[in-house]
Amino acid sequence: MAKFNIEVELDWLDEEMTLDEEIQRKIISGIQNRLTNKLEEKMEQQLSSVITEKVNSMADDFISKIMTDNIANIKIPYKTSSWGSNVEYMSLSEYMGKQFEKAVAEKTLTKHGEKPSYRDDAKYSIVEYLTQGYIAKELNEKVADMIREAKTKAEKTLISNLEANLQQQLNADMLKRLNIPQLLQNLHNTIECEVSSNE
Repeated sequence: MAKFNIEVELDWLDEEMTLDEEIQRKIISGIQNRLTNKLEEKMEQQLSSVITEKVNSMADDFISKIMTDNIANIKIPYKTSSWGSNVEYMSLSEYMGKQFEKAVAEKTLTKHGEKPSYRDDAKYSIVEYLTQGYIAKELNEKVADMIREAKTKAEKTLISNLEANLQQQLNADMLKRLNIPQLLQNLHNTIECEVSSNE
């Protein structure tokens, strides 16, 4: 067994305090510092989340108010005729509505979807051109599917009905040919004869 002696010079220790008191004071101050730091971190996180939430909410409200107010007030210049110089100012939603009506009604494409070289070559509006092939294709596919489905259902129904009728007729014919009541009577007579002959 080895024995060690350690000597430490503590020149920083107050003469009024003992070593135990100094160690106790250091431990307590360390614990207090750690607890204070943890509390500060928690408070910072909570405050940060609350502040972020409030700021986002206020920013969303502000942006939506500005957007609704400004978009409603936006006016777009619009020429009343292509030959004249008169200009009207209309709201953005009204202008978009007019442009959509124009796209729906005005024929600006050929049957191949190209810009016409002459005004009379235009056969379709943009919406008509986009929907004509799609609608025809969809309808053709749906009608073909319906016909196919109806045909298979009819075939299945016809086959199952034929099978049921054939089974019923075969069963009835077999029962007639077998003459079950007569067979049972003959069997009964045979059993009676055997019993009487055994006695």
